[in-house]
Amino acid sequence: MARDWRQILALAVAAGAYSLAVTTHGSGFIAAWVAGFAFAGGLRGLGPRTARPTVEVSDTTELAEDLGGLLAMLSLLFFGAVLLGPALQHLSWRIVGYSLLSLTVIRMIPVALALVGSRLKAPTVAYVGWFGPRGLASVVFGLLVAEEHVPGVETISRVVAITVGLSVLLHGTSAGLLAARYGRWYVRAAADPGLRENADTPVTPLRRRLETTGHPEN
Repeated sequence: MARDWRQILALAVAAGAYSLAVTTHGSGFIAAWVAGFAFAGGLRGLGPRTARPTVEVSDTTELAEDLGGLLAMLSLLFFGAVLLGPALQHLSWRIVGYSLLSLTVIRMIPVALALVGSRLKAPTVAYVGWFGPRGLASVVFGLLVAEEHVPGVETISRVVAITVGLSVLLHGTSAGLLAARYGRWYVRAAADPGLRENADTPVTPLRRRLETTGHPEN
C-alpha cells in the first residue's frame, strides 16, 4: 500500500473503534485507546505470525499525529476563549486549592506508583509526573460529565476549567526551565551504563541534543 494511503489506516482504526463502542453503549474513548495500542503492536510486528519486515511507524502515523496535535491546540484555544472566562467569575479558595492538588499530589503520586519497578531515577519520575497527562484529557472527561447532568456538574465544570487553566499556565511557564534542568541531569547520568533511561532508547534528535548540548532546544 502506498505511503499516502497508509496514513488513513490509523484514523480509520480509531474512528471505527469509537463508533462501534458508542453503538454498543460502551466507552468510545477507551475503545479508541485500546485500538491504538493494538494497532501500534501490529504495526511494529509484535504479532506472533508476523514474519515480514515491519513498516516504519512514521509512514503510517504521521497524519494521525499531526491531526491530533492540531485538534488538541484548537481544543485548548476554544477552551480559553469560551469556557475559562465564566469559570474565573466564580473562583473560590476551594476550587483553586483542589485544582492545585490535582496538578501535584493527586496526579504525581499515582504516576510515581505506576512507575514503581521501572528502575527509573527520581528526576525522571518527577519529570514524568509533572509533565505527564495534562489539560486536554480533563477537558474531555469534563465534557463527558457535563453530558450526563450529574449532581454538582456546575462545580465540577468550574474545577476542570480552573485546573486546565492552571495547567496551561504552570506547565507552559516551567517547560523551558525544567526541560533544560532535566537535560543537564541526563547528560551527567547517561555515563552510567546501567541507567534505565538509556535502555532500548533509540538515538532520537532530542536525545542527541541532550547528549551533546545538555539542552533540548539547542
